[in-house]
Amino acid sequence: MQGPWRIPAAIVVCGLLAHAAPIAGSDPPDSWEQALDAENKRAAYSGLIGGRMADPSLTSPIGPPGLAIQFTTDTKDRRARAKIGLRLGNDLFFDVKFIVPAGDSEAEPIDLDGLRRSAVLDLGIHYLAWNPRLDAGRAKAIRDEYLARHPDSKKYILSLNALKGEPDLRRRFLQAITWSTAVFAALRAKIGRQDFTYADSSFESVSAQKTSAALEAAAGILVPAWGYFGASFEAQRFYEAGSSAELILPYRGGPAEQIKTLVLEPPGRRSRTRLRVEYRRTIGPFAAVNPRLSYFPKERAALVELPLYAFRNPEAGLNGGVNLSWISRNGGRVGLALFIGSTFSLTPD
Repeated sequence: MQGPWRIPAAIVVCGLLAHAAPIAGSDPPDSWEQALDAENKRAAYSGLIGGRMADPSLTSPIGPPGLAIQFTTDTKDRRARAKIGLRLGNDLFFDVKFIVPAGDSEAEPIDLDGLRRSAVLDLGIHYLAWNPRLDAGRAKAIRDEYLARHPDSKKYILSLNALKGEPDLRRRFLQAITWSTAVFAALRAKIGRQDFTYADSSFESVSAQKTSAALEAAAGILVPAWGYFGASFEAQRFYEAGSSAELILPYRGGPAEQIKTLVLEPPGRRSRTRLRVEYRRTIGPFAAVNPRLSYFPKERAALVELPLYAFRNPEAGLNGGVNLSWISRNGGRVGLALFIGSTFSLTPD
């Protein structure tokens, strides 16, 4: 095995063949390969990804069928999230996110997310096909050599746990695994609600609540030696607050006057589309990058983002760092932000 995943695989993919019957059975041909079963795929995925990142049950369908719940807050996006995930089989994963703004800002978000200030219900379906294979002939030869070194051993079904004291056999065992390329696809639908306040023609306050919506499609490939290469498309229909102005008005109907800042227009409906390409990769066991290039056709604006994940939570994995961004709109604007709570995954969540 080559590339940046070699060390984490060697460290964590333990028990990969805990149920690999072909190794314990009759001698297979030297070049014979067998796809790893669901349990061993989960063990491999946990070793390559889950050991130092997010719980893979919430970022990949490679996990036992079941229900999982996750709560996070993100200082960069100024939003709090609750996520419920349901895995069906080995390839499909459904999730529901409840997202609420954790703060208020008058400035337009640099990523031009029209639903940033809304409370959002986000529904998603993910598909991840990953089929690593094992050269059973080479694995059996490794098992036979292990038994020759340890004649009293009862380990007729070999696992990497048994090879902790045999680094040469462990290395040969990992080289017998063909990790292959994973194919990822996802669809998401978002519905958001936001409250607005503006002044009518009599300068009386009026409240309104508007509903926004978005659809997103994403696809990509996960190459073990290089990382994730992906693209996505999102279409949004949302509302923006009207323009505001400072007015001099009578104070409580008396002779005194006051200066008030009022929004003089009701919220206006907007639409926006976004095209994005991205790359995701770990840098050793303690860092990761996720450079993204987005283009907004209607605004004719390009956005470049370079998040560097460098903070590690023992339970959540890599979930903090610094994000450098630049958008071409209005002559160019640079952003630099520290973030905590946005967990890194090798596939979009």
